[in-house]
Amino acid sequence: MTNLEKRNKYAQLMKKLEEATNNEYYYEAIFIEYAIFEERTRAMFEHAQVPYKNKNDKEYSIDKKLRTIKTNKYFQDQYIKKHITEELLDKIIDWKNQRNKLMHDIIKSNYDNEKVKNLSLQGECLAKKINSKSQLVNNYLDKKIMIHS
Repeated sequence: MTNLEKRNKYAQLMKKLEEATNNEYYYEAIFIEYAIFEERTRAMFEHAQVPYKNKNDKEYSIDKKLRTIKTNKYFQDQYIKKHITEELLDKIIDWKNQRNKLMHDIIKSNYDNEKVKNLSLQGECLAKKINSKSQLVNNYLDKKIMIHS
């Protein structure tokens, strides 16, 4: 996939996310948000040229990718930490944990639209933030790697 295709795909995802929350399709929004977190973290690993798959070629879980970004030496650069803060990563991890609990309990719990709505809106804010911040970091990583090549 070319950079232009990727950019168009992200723009389309962000538009779909906005439509989902505007139309109160909160479960759809949560689904899209999770996909954005997966893709943005994957992109950061790719731009940093850091492996994100295990020996069986299975991609790391989003939890492992987020925790690796917090601790891996390749992501400890001051510029990266300025944009992908520990606080942002912790908020995404917390959001992911709430989302997982919601999804696992969906059959046995009462439908709480307010809880789903809040999680969706929180996720939308985090998705927008990680989307813009990861673009800055990825551009930085590309330049840094070009200089060292």
